[in-house]
Amino acid sequence: MSIFTKIAVLGLVAGLACSFAAEEGEVLGKYGAVTIKYLNGKRTAIFDADSKETVEITEDVVADSFYYSRNFSGEWGKPATIMFPFVIQNGCMSEWASISKIDNIVNAQTWAIYASPVQDTEANTPYFLRVSKDHISLANDHCYPITLNTTTGGNKAYAFGPWEFTGTYTYKAWETGDPELGYVYGFAAKEKEVDGKMIHQGQFVKGKAGAYVRPLRAYMKYNPKKKALSKDADGESVAALTPDELPATIDVIFLDENGQTTAIHSLNTYTGEFTNSSTGWYDMKGRKLNKKPTVKGNYFYNGKKVTIK
Repeated sequence: MSIFTKIAVLGLVAGLACSFAAEEGEVLGKYGAVTIKYLNGKRTAIFDADSKETVEITEDVVADSFYYSRNFSGEWGKPATIMFPFVIQNGCMSEWASISKIDNIVNAQTWAIYASPVQDTEANTPYFLRVSKDHISLANDHCYPITLNTTTGGNKAYAFGPWEFTGTYTYKAWETGDPELGYVYGFAAKEKEVDGKMIHQGQFVKGKAGAYVRPLRAYMKYNPKKKALSKDADGESVAALTPDELPATIDVIFLDENGQTTAIHSLNTYTGEFTNSSTGWYDMKGRKLNKKPTVKGNYFYNGKKVTIK
């Protein structure tokens, strides 16, 4: 083959490569609330927090970048829920965001959910998210590429006695007459007044008719049919609670790696989402106190850490 023929062949191959190259902004795949776009030379997975479209990924998809924009409060620590179809490895969550898993749900004076940070997440698994910006992404290029796993099977739930923490890839709304009403909890997305009570962004609340949860998020539900799994301190079965007997708010205690409390929020039982910090005194283990402590040390008061000297 002559040099001119080789040049011609190479030019043809290069031309074909260019013709198949994606253009800036081109959509490479649409999976409901998740879109893969070619941005800045990368296959970028964009997660739409406002979408009601079901996330449907039938085959694994590789992405070089990830971006999730959502109307977070912008104030550090306001909680939310998430469920993503990919693994986030240790050290790959941005410094202004943290992910926690539920460890336990207990009833001691008041209902409380205990959550601790995770280093490596699992795909298709619900978590709590605390963030200080209006979006999240992964920390650096070493965290990519990521593989978006198939979402076949839909929702994924974890049981804690009669309580279930469920991640969802579909839009779920609770209308009048839904048998789950009175048993469903979640974090309030925005501040609003419900039944004469002010619900704050980030408070954990009970869902009413009209409450809803979007894809890529999670919610809490009390399942009265699982009463046999709920035991008291003596190991005796606990009777199922009715909606009227369930708490108006549930404290959410966020712990660090050493089991020390870093923040306390509450789950209000009227709107189905997260709100502001709960009121009252708590020790560093997240246990609610009856009154202001007299012993010197660190405590939480109305959600803020204070020191009694």
